Amino acid sequence: MAKVTLDAYDPKGRLIAKCSANDYAHALLMSLHGEGSTIRIKNQIVWLEGADGEGANSYDYCTEICFNRYNAVK
Repeated sequence: MAKVTLDAYDPKGRLIAKCSANDYAHALLMSLHGEGSTIRIKNQIVWLEGADGEGANSYDYCTEICFNRYNAVK
């Protein structure tokens, strides 16, 4: 997997953390901060907690969706 930073934002749009795809922290943070939280790659929203599911239900699924969406518009 390419070294891309996944940025986790709370529902109010505040940056929570910059995460590596390898540690899955981005998916866990979505569940901790709840519906409306987002994951962004280079300012592109690639996951919306609630609408896309719950990140902590499957870290691999969450990460796969993020990179599929990012790569689709690259």
